[in-house]
Amino acid sequence: MLKNILFGCLLCVSLFGYGQKTILYDKNTSSIPEDDLLSIAIDGQGNKWIGSARSGLLVFDGESYTTFSEMKGDFFTPIFKDSKGNMWVSFSALVETVGSVDVLARYDGSRWWWYKAEDIGPYNISVTDICEGKDGTLYFAGPEGFLVMLKDNKWELLDLPEKDMVALSVAVRDDGVIALGFGRPDCGLLIYQDGKWKSYSEKGSPLVINVVRALKFTDDGALIIGYGGGFGDGGFSVMKGKKWTHFNKSNSGISDHMVRDIEFDGKNYWMATNNGLVKFDGKKVTSTFFRNGMFKNVINEIAIENGTLWITTNFGLIKYVP
Repeated sequence: MLKNILFGCLLCVSLFGYGQKTILYDKNTSSIPEDDLLSIAIDGQGNKWIGSARSGLLVFDGESYTTFSEMKGDFFTPIFKDSKGNMWVSFSALVETVGSVDVLARYDGSRWWWYKAEDIGPYNISVTDICEGKDGTLYFAGPEGFLVMLKDNKWELLDLPEKDMVALSVAVRDDGVIALGFGRPDCGLLIYQDGKWKSYSEKGSPLVINVVRALKFTDDGALIIGYGGGFGDGGFSVMKGKKWTHFNKSNSGISDHMVRDIEFDGKNYWMATNNGLVKFDGKKVTSTFFRNGMFKNVINEIAIENGTLWITTNFGLIKYVP
């Protein structure tokens, strides 16, 4: 059952340069309990489910925030809404008998269902990314290198070519092709197609660096690959068949080489970076900044609702109408 923690109308502030198109909800201008917000998803009623670092799981209805009394823990990320309306959340739960335990939880609209590692199969169930295939199969990636499928209420742990691979991101194409992003010296990307895994690395393929934090398949079957910054150019690549196109600070308008999240609004692709919000229309890259100063525009995740972007940052929640 939802337990209200904060009531009343929220105050808000418009950020520089964008008038009423950009609104910031933070501790100084609203009743949000903290500014360090990690993840976001929107349910079928338009509620914004926000994962915070220390204040639990927040549900924002546009006026007030609520939380779940039974969801005690921290680092609520990722959050995902499936095609059946279930809300999935990964977090570090506080259990009185054993302390902090990584948990995957599902809310079906009336109650929570908790899943631990022994319920599903992997050694560790600290989920890093979730996506859904066209057939309704759910895919859960994790830092121990696991990929778990949930289909017809049955869990299946998929074998990867190598063990101890740190899976950072997952995406599935409509025809069932799976892309997995990693962060290890000898493999940054795995593609599963026709029953086989193919490995891509910085040294042995056009992959720019071996840290892939975000993945998104386009409507025409191409794959957008968002890199994890670090050394090298980073930014993102578009892989379509055997053709690769790279976008970085030296050849495009991207503001940062760290890409954490990629979302599509039906026309443009939006990317969360360490330095601002990035828009990609398929050819041109442009960046939007919300505050002045170095390290002031770290974007964590994006959710899109009827053309409006809801953005989690380490300085609050942003509502942005492009």
